[in-house]
Amino acid sequence: MKVIVSLLIAACCLLVLPSAAVAVQYTVDSTLDEPDANPGTGGCLTAGSKCTLRAAIQESNASALVVDEIQFDGTFNGQLVDTITLGSLLPPISNPVGINAGLCSTQAGQSGPCAGVEASALSYGLSVENTDTVEISGLAITGATTGIRVVNSSKSFVARNNWLGEKLDGANGSGANTGIWLDPESDNATIGGTAAGQGNVFVNNEFEGLDIEGASNADVLGNYFGVKADGATKAANGKNIEITDTAAIAATGNEVGDTTTGPAAPCDGPCNVISGASFAGVDLFGNGGNEKPATGPTEIHGNYLGLGASGTTVVANGEYGVFTGKAAEVTVGGPANGDANFFAGLGTGIFYSSGEGFEVENNVFGSSPTGGDLTPPNQAIFISTLENSNPVVVYGNIIKMEGGTGIEVRFGGTEIRSSFIEGAELGIWTKAAPGAAGANLIEENLIGESTLNGLRIEDSANLVFGNSIYKSGAAGIRIQNPTGFELVNATENQIGGNSANRENNINESGGDAVEINNSGGEGASQNEVARNRGAKNGGLFVDLIGTLTNGGILPPAFSSSMQSSAGGSAEPGATVRVFRKKAAEAGELESFLGEAVADGGGNWKLAYASIPTGTVVAATQTSEAGGTSELAIATATADPSSGTGGGSGGGATTEPPPVPQTKITKGPKGTIEATTAKFKFSSSEKGSTFECKLDKKKFKPCKSPKTYKKLKPGKHVFKVRAVKGGVADPTPAKRKFKIAE
Repeated sequence: MKVIVSLLIAACCLLVLPSAAVAVQYTVDSTLDEPDANPGTGGCLTAGSKCTLRAAIQESNASALVVDEIQFDGTFNGQLVDTITLGSLLPPISNPVGINAGLCSTQAGQSGPCAGVEASALSYGLSVENTDTVEISGLAITGATTGIRVVNSSKSFVARNNWLGEKLDGANGSGANTGIWLDPESDNATIGGTAAGQGNVFVNNEFEGLDIEGASNADVLGNYFGVKADGATKAANGKNIEITDTAAIAATGNEVGDTTTGPAAPCDGPCNVISGASFAGVDLFGNGGNEKPATGPTEIHGNYLGLGASGTTVVANGEYGVFTGKAAEVTVGGPANGDANFFAGLGTGIFYSSGEGFEVENNVFGSSPTGGDLTPPNQAIFISTLENSNPVVVYGNIIKMEGGTGIEVRFGGTEIRSSFIEGAELGIWTKAAPGAAGANLIEENLIGESTLNGLRIEDSANLVFGNSIYKSGAAGIRIQNPTGFELVNATENQIGGNSANRENNINESGGDAVEINNSGGEGASQNEVARNRGAKNGGLFVDLIGTLTNGGILPPAFSSSMQSSAGGSAEPGATVRVFRKKAAEAGELESFLGEAVADGGGNWKLAYASIPTGTVVAATQTSEAGGTSELAIATATADPSSGTGGGSGGGATTEPPPVPQTKITKGPKGTIEATTAKFKFSSSEKGSTFECKLDKKKFKPCKSPKTYKKLKPGKHVFKVRAVKGGVADPTPAKRKFKIAE
């Protein structure tokens, strides 16, 4: 009974639908370019009784409501003679259809298309217009201005196993500007695929290999751009991939590559080879006019940029690997190992300029997927944030250089974390113009063998925490005033934090560990050098160059230095940090002993865990304005109660009271319009009282919240310290803010 019912339902459906609704398979059996004799008959027969590509498209356009199939018979075998030479434009594809010439062993010697289409001097090879669900596979398309165009909001287009710009015998095509063009709202396209034989080859296109203009949610997978089907021979496109908005329509959700099972060679699966371009591998900025930077989000991950398909050779892009310009919501790389893009070749690996939501994560520069060395870019990552509101994130990248700059950041607002940079002239270089603070976070990076500086800072308000810097040719960290701008200071930078995990470890520098040069600046700079360590540096550990550098602050003075305490004089209110040294060399600090704040008379005293007599100790002072001095040096003598013992001391000890730690939980920061500032704060020790101060005033008792009213325009510094059992937090919590003019 169920079978009978099913048959009746099927029969009813056939009666309702017109006969043209039945899907038809057309088989192309000729390289001629003749039209169909009677379009709409379903026969695909020319006057010469052949089924040509032109006739098949005409017949498919005449059908409706179904996806027809256009296949090619066994006479098409990937040889140059299997090329269809067009005498005029093919009819636009206006109904759903799959065109598949098949996968063959081509005359070029690689697997690829079985049939060719030569469209010399024509505006396009094939055109998809006003229809969804079209797939084109197995064609080598050459000669046309645009190989395949997908226009008038034609959605869900698929292109696989096509050569755009390479003939079946491997020769270059000519006359092409663009391989495939997706016009506005031609969304949800798939260009290539993850299985063997699904990727396309885009070469010899003067403008773009793939142009996605105002189209969204395209997947670009497993293609070769800028290299021929052998994966190695350069055949340049102007740009390999361009993704842009139009003036009215955004390009969103496009993805170039995908997470691979790697990193491993060769480039297969979703990995695209994006190499050999005259300008850029991927351009998200466009050429102006109707093209606008891509709105995004755009993901670029799991690709080779500047490498051949083997992953062991360099096929460099001319100027940029990824050129984002002011595109927004761009992710280059990603959190997984298989998200890494591999960059090689001269020029700039990644160039970014002031779009919101930019992340560069876990990419590899100058190294092959199997770990071998490749020619690195001249500059791995360039970031300009002049118009940004939100931070840029640069995380976990591996950068092997041969000179040049690893990461350059202009105008600040960037988090550079957990990256490995080796062999650059400047490992990380931050820079800003007058009036633009840096305010970058540079944290937990490993920076080695820079020919000049591991880190060069030419702007203000950077936080440098927990980095390891080794074998710099000059100073490990150098702070200097911005080059090219007179009378501008690099100031308010902080090198090292107030905990062990925020100490920078600086070793084997050819010059100073930390060098600060305010020569030529306007007024005094104020840069803080907090807890850091390192050894075998060729100069001082902290070196101030210029009479106004850090306000001209001098080192603190030791009046005593013993096994378990030290004291002396400093500027009133200054924070004195005391370190243990392992050797007498000027550029070495072994470990942090403790810190204290000088009282109103400039006296300071610090107790710390006992050290052997004869140990060299060193101290810096940081003024209330925030500038740190060079080191003062002393030698630990025996505590009065410990005789001349050289150990850790003996006898009973009294546990010191706990030192409270202060935290500001709420309050203004950055630039504010209001002239009232309100701060809330807390202590790590219950029952603590608090002391507050604003700017250069003295600490006075206060309670949370603390409000200041009628403040003057300009910069301000609020500090608060908790007090418990007569012990004050030696490192008051600090908040800098500015009231707008």
